[in-house]
Amino acid sequence: MFVRTLCGQNQNGLKRICVFFAAVFFAAGSVFCQKYSAEQEQGFEAFRKNDWASAMFFLRKAGSLPEGFDEETLYLLVMSEINACEYSDALSDVNVFLQSFKKSQYLPYMHFQKGRVLHLLERNEEAVLVLSDFCHLYPDSELYAAALYWVAECFYDEYNFDSARALYERVVSDFPADSKAGDCRYRLEMIAQREREEKLIYLLKVTGEENLSAREEYERQIKLYQSQDKMGLRKSLADSQNRIAELEAELAEQKKANSALEMKVKNFGEAISSQNVFEEKKDGEIGGKTSVPKTDPEIEALKQKALFLQFLLEEK
Repeated sequence: MFVRTLCGQNQNGLKRICVFFAAVFFAAGSVFCQKYSAEQEQGFEAFRKNDWASAMFFLRKAGSLPEGFDEETLYLLVMSEINACEYSDALSDVNVFLQSFKKSQYLPYMHFQKGRVLHLLERNEEAVLVLSDFCHLYPDSELYAAALYWVAECFYDEYNFDSARALYERVVSDFPADSKAGDCRYRLEMIAQREREEKLIYLLKVTGEENLSAREEYERQIKLYQSQDKMGLRKSLADSQNRIAELEAELAEQKKANSALEMKVKNFGEAISSQNVFEEKKDGEIGGKTSVPKTDPEIEALKQKALFLQFLLEEK
């Protein structure tokens, strides 16, 4: 009937422990009261009221005297120190008890408390050894299931979940009525939940790696396409520039050809004008009238057209 810790957790179980040991120490009634000193009685009373600071003060004072140094006083001092979370002092006093009262009726309890205090001090390897010795020495003790539980807690704190789960399951199956069975069931649920979380994390990790690989491949393809597009644009731009250069050259040649053609047309027009003047002059001389040429406009136009057509045929 011991709780997981005696520092701020499961106060109902803690009170039951206090009542149990108070009943043990005061079961003899007035006989015990007569043999205890005033400091011891004050310490016992403070312990009964869960006043751990006062209990430690009076019990340490009583234990410092030869007549007050007995197994009951030292045991209650250890329990007060555990309840007050003074684990280092509790371990020191436990060792004193084990050395001083080797035949005490409270020896199994102190052996158990030593293993539990070592666990509370996070010295789990030592705690496992002490609690395992307890289970070997006292297989019929009412604290046997609690000892298994605390061994499992040591493994749990060291992340050895397989060993812890085996012990939790043993307590649940072999000691279903023990007060630690409920705590063991809770731990088993936590271990199962942790395993589910680890599997989920593994799946997320694998999925994340696959997604990362796919994303990297996608980005690589995008960069490749962009590079290809840039190369294609560069080629298209170069082709366009070459085509523009060719068109500009053709335009320059066309302009040059047009200029030459205009020059020829101009020369041809001048030649036609000269020819008309010559013919008019000739007709004037024949008719005896040099001042007024005799020409028909329609005939002149037809002549010009004929000459122009002849010129074009020669050009072609």
